[in-house]
Amino acid sequence: MVASLAGRIHLATASGWRLMTAESGTGPLAGRVALVTGAAGGIGLATARRLAVDGASVGCVDRDTARLAAAVDGLVADGHRALALSADVTDPAAVDSAVAALVAGFGPPVVLVNNAGIGGEGRFADISFEQWRRVLDVHLDGAFHVTRAVLPGMIRTGWGRIVNVSSESVWLGNTSVQYATAKAGLVGFTRALARQVAGDGITVNAVAPGPVETAMLFGSPPEHVEAERRTVLIGRFLVPDEIAATVAFLAGPGGDAYVGQVLSPNGGTVFPG
Repeated sequence: MVASLAGRIHLATASGWRLMTAESGTGPLAGRVALVTGAAGGIGLATARRLAVDGASVGCVDRDTARLAAAVDGLVADGHRALALSADVTDPAAVDSAVAALVAGFGPPVVLVNNAGIGGEGRFADISFEQWRRVLDVHLDGAFHVTRAVLPGMIRTGWGRIVNVSSESVWLGNTSVQYATAKAGLVGFTRALARQVAGDGITVNAVAPGPVETAMLFGSPPEHVEAERRTVLIGRFLVPDEIAATVAFLAGPGGDAYVGQVLSPNGGTVFPG
C-alpha cells in the first residue's frame, strides 16, 4: 500500500491532514514509521528531517496547518516520506484521527517524539490558572494523548522508541514556573512509563536541551537572550539539528540500552547527574 502512494499528493481539508510521499530511503530506521509532534518548525522539524534521513517514514503533527504543510513540502522535495497531520495535541479526538491517518498512509508508528510545547510567561504571583493550565495541557496532556494513541501498536509490534523533549529548566529553574513544572513532569512520565514497557521491547527516554536557536528563545527581550548566551560554556546557542541528533541516537540502534534516561545536549549550561 505504501509503495503505491509514492509521489502522490492528497489534501483532505475536512479531516485536516495532508499526505505527500516520496521514495523510501535507507538507513538505521529504514522500514520504521515515526511520529513527531510540534513538527512545523524548530526542534520538531529538525527531528522529523533527521529521522527521515535515517530512513523512517515520518508523520508530522502540529496545530499550525500552514506552517506544517510548508514544512512537509520541504521534506518531500528533498526526497523524504512525510505525512502532515494538523492536530492540537490537547484534543484527544484530533490526536486519534491523526494517528489513524498515519496508520492508513504509512503503517503504525513505532518511533514517537513528544516535542509539542509552548512557552510560559510571567511571574508565578501574576499568572492565572488558565495560563498555568494551558502550558501543562500542551506538554503533559499532549504527551499523554499521543502516547496513549500509539503505544498499543508498539506493544503489538514488540518494538518501540519513545523520546520526550524536556528541558534543562528541570535542573536550573530558569524559566516560568509553569514551563519548568511541565518539563519536569515529562521526566517523571518518562521514567515511570519506561519501567512499565521495557519488557515489551519499548524504550522510553527524554532529551533535555539547553538554549536552542528557536523562535521561542528569540521571542525574549534581547538583553535576556544575550544573558542566556553567556551561560553556555561553548560560547553559542545550540541549533535544532544538534537536538535532533540526540533524539535520533535514542531512536536508533545506538539507543537500545537506554531506558528511562534523560540526555541533556546543553553546551555546558548545567551538568546533570
